[in-house]
Formats: sequence, structure tokens, C-alpha cells
Amino acid sequence: MVAKFNKYRLKERRFYRILRWGLQFLFVCLGFLLLSGLCFGVYRTLLTSPVLQVTSINVSGLKRLDPQTVIQQAGIPSGINILSLDLDSVSRRLTSHPWIVSALINREIPDRIRIEIEERKPVALVKGQHFYLIDSRGICFTRAMPGEYGGLPIITGLDPKSLGPGLNLPRKFTDLFQDLYKECQLKLPWRLISEIRWDSHAGLSIFTVQGGIQVDLGNGNYGPRIDRLKKVLSYLEKKGVHTKLRGIDLSHGNRVFVRGNFPVFQRDHRKQRGV
Repeated sequence: MVAKFNKYRLKERRFYRILRWGLQFLFVCLGFLLLSGLCFGVYRTLLTSPVLQVTSINVSGLKRLDPQTVIQQAGIPSGINILSLDLDSVSRRLTSHPWIVSALINREIPDRIRIEIEERKPVALVKGQHFYLIDSRGICFTRAMPGEYGGLPIITGLDPKSLGPGLNLPRKFTDLFQDLYKECQLKLPWRLISEIRWDSHAGLSIFTVQGGIQVDLGNGNYGPRIDRLKKVLSYLEKKGVHTKLRGIDLSHGNRVFVRGNFPVFQRDHRKQRGV
């Protein structure tokens, strides 16, 4: 009899324990639902609050564009709630502008939007059916007039039909161009180059602003080749014949070929005979 009683009490305790856990779980769920509803209500209230309407847009990082152009490109509706503004959409609209590489947009509660712009830096003009600007990555991004960018070198040799904003230039060319630009930033002033000529087999050649000297650089490894170029120019200047220089070919490994109207130096045979 005692054993049956204990077994009954054990089942009763287990039942109340399960019931207690069930009630606790139910209360937690109800609390979560109430809290979610409260948060949703507060959020809906904030979305319609006049305090959170965008009244100010600050733009930074500009060098060529003006702030009003950027604000118009962003397309942020007047008086829009700052919480409902889709920042990703604003960023996509901004980066669709040819001069804008990237845009970082931040909310500043309660009513300000801050836009930080990274503009493209034009480093050369490429000649096709028209002239276009390209940046240091070799991306052709907008049409331009050479007179507006007189200090930039002109790239020739590319297929005119393949040129235009948004069109991809040959990958081989862009790789070589990036390498050349990087090395020139370290070793050779970019402003001394008037033209960069591209040949799909021979690679890149540059022409100097002063004298129009053609320098054939070949396909890549431009750092050591520019070092040899500087040594050759220094040597010719010491000899006083640098003004006779017409071309230098550095495209054959470590060998250097020089073209020009150089004087022929004759040996003094009297000195060789000890006179």
C-alpha cells in the first residue's frame, strides 16, 4: 500500500513540474510577443515622427564635383524619415556617376545624413573616336576634351570601337598600364610623359614631353627598365650628347639600344703610340 502511494505521489510531482515549466514557457512567449508589439509600435511611431525627417545632408571628400551635384545624384527625397532611408540604394545611385568610385553614407540621428565620396583621379587621356579619361586602374570613365587636361599623357594604339565610358579595355593593357603608373610614381615623374603607345605584341612605349623621345618598355617588369632608362639618360647628359637622342629600346631584357644622331668619336692614335 505504501509503495502504491509513493508511486502516485511521484507521478503527481512530475505532473506539476511539467505544468510549471509549461506555464513559465507560456509567460516567456507572451512577454516576448508583448515586447515585440511594443517595439514595433514604437518603430512605427518613429517612422512618422517629424523629428526624424532628414533636414541636412553633408558631403565630404570632393575635389572636382560640387556638393549640390552629389546631393542630386543621391536622390534623397526631401523630408524623408531618416530610419526609412535605404542607404544601399543611395550608394548605388552615387557610384553610378562616372566621377564617383565609392560612397559611404551614415545616418546621424535625428535629422542629418553624412556622405563621404571618393572621386576618380584621371591620370591619362585615351584616344578613340573621342577622347576619354581613364584612372590609375585603367578604367575608362568619361568623355573629355584634351585642352581641359593638358598635363595628362595621351594613350594611343587601342581599338577606337572598344573605347567609351563603361567599356572594358583589354586586360593585358590595363595590367601593364597599372604597373607603369605605379613605377612612375616612385621613379619617373608622370608629367614628363606626353604619350603612351600600346601594341598588343610589343607592349608599351612612352614619349617624352621634351624632345618627343620614344622609349620602348616592352611587356612588364617596368621598375628595373625605368632604372636603366635613368642611368642611360644620365650617362648621355654627362657626355653632352643627350640632345641628339631620338629613342631608347629597353624591351630586350637587360640590353639597351639607343638611337640618335650621335657624333663619331675618333681615337687619338698619337696617344696610343706614346706621342
